[in-house]
Amino acid sequence: MHPAMRADASAPNEAENALTVAQVNRRARTLLEDRFAAVWIEAEVSETTRARSGHVYFTLADPDGKAQIGAVMWSGPALRYGSRISKGALLRCHGRVTVYEAQGRYQLSVDRVAEAGAGIRARKLAELRERLAAEGLFAPERKRPLPPVPRCVGVVTSRDGAAIRDIVEVVSRRFPVRLLLAHAQVQGAGAAASIATALALLARVPEVEVVIVGRGGGSAEDLDAFNAEEVVRAVAAHPVPVISAVGHEVDITLCDLAADRRAATPSEAGELAVPELEALAARLDDRRRALGNALGRQLGRSRERLAVASGRLGARDPRVRLRAGLDRLVRARVILARWPARVERSRAALRTIEASLRRWPGPALERSRGDLGRLAAELNALSPLGSLARGYAVARRLDDGRVLRRAAEAPAGTDIEVLLAQGRLECTVERITGDEEGDVDGLHAK
Repeated sequence: MHPAMRADASAPNEAENALTVAQVNRRARTLLEDRFAAVWIEAEVSETTRARSGHVYFTLADPDGKAQIGAVMWSGPALRYGSRISKGALLRCHGRVTVYEAQGRYQLSVDRVAEAGAGIRARKLAELRERLAAEGLFAPERKRPLPPVPRCVGVVTSRDGAAIRDIVEVVSRRFPVRLLLAHAQVQGAGAAASIATALALLARVPEVEVVIVGRGGGSAEDLDAFNAEEVVRAVAAHPVPVISAVGHEVDITLCDLAADRRAATPSEAGELAVPELEALAARLDDRRRALGNALGRQLGRSRERLAVASGRLGARDPRVRLRAGLDRLVRARVILARWPARVERSRAALRTIEASLRRWPGPALERSRGDLGRLAAELNALSPLGSLARGYAVARRLDDGRVLRRAAEAPAGTDIEVLLAQGRLECTVERITGDEEGDVDGLHAK
């Protein structure tokens, strides 16, 4: 019998002995656990997740990034070693290689870890960051303001990724402007060069006023292109402001530090790049009203100044001055026309006064002299000096100058003075005799 015929004849028996997937996974688990029951693996932690149960799931990768293996540390050992497991850390992990039977995926079940260093990738990234910072690529004073209302926004990302869809949706909703996509590979080998080339392409488009560069979320390895030196330098040297939109809020890439603004997501980058139309219209209305009010106030002040200037100019107008001079001249002519009559009336009045003055000195003077003599005689008759000249005297107290009319007004010892027609006497009263009505001999003085 032909050998092929013998194989065909035995095939049904072998098919009856076929294994299930679960059986294969179980046998693989047994083989791996027997062969790798206790191994040490030195690798870099690229991702880590902590479950509510306390378990820690993480990924270990070779420094060159060419191979990786999933790992788990259950809640028991995680209480002791879990704090050492962080992204970028270079660790030596002890455990056994096993298979997760439900998915046929093999992993390292870690029971303890030891630190093997800061991590090759993290160390290289720190060195590059320090060197670029020393050159001033991350300096705050280099940051440029974003244009308030750009006409064209450039975008550097993958045409197939979610980032461009998010940006288009946000921009079209807020303020529709022209979007210019420069497609770039955003992860994997050659991604850094692709991003730098796309940035250089947009730099040659004069209509572009702001550029968004980025991608959606991803692992730390997925973001390596945005930590590449050539990308960082392309962002820093770009002629227009750049918004970095590497969609990973926890990690900050060197591209974020070199950009003029950082957005946590591509959607936020779209919000930063263009204003909201309704808010912009409201601001324009406010400024239009403010401008109208300011123009109204300025126009009012200008009108007031114009009125004042017009008044001053009118007062200095030669025609106005000429009319005023003509009016004064007319009035002067009217006055001069009336002046001869006034002069003649004044001359007649003067002649009348002159005639009166010529008649006045004779009779009037005699009458005045007679009136003066009569008045002098009457004054002499009434004057106390006249009585004194006829032998009479006037007595008065020295202390208060009161004229004495009765002897009782000057008791004994009172100092008095007696006024005569010529001179006066100072006396002291010695006694009073008789002070009856009509008795004039009642005062004795020495």
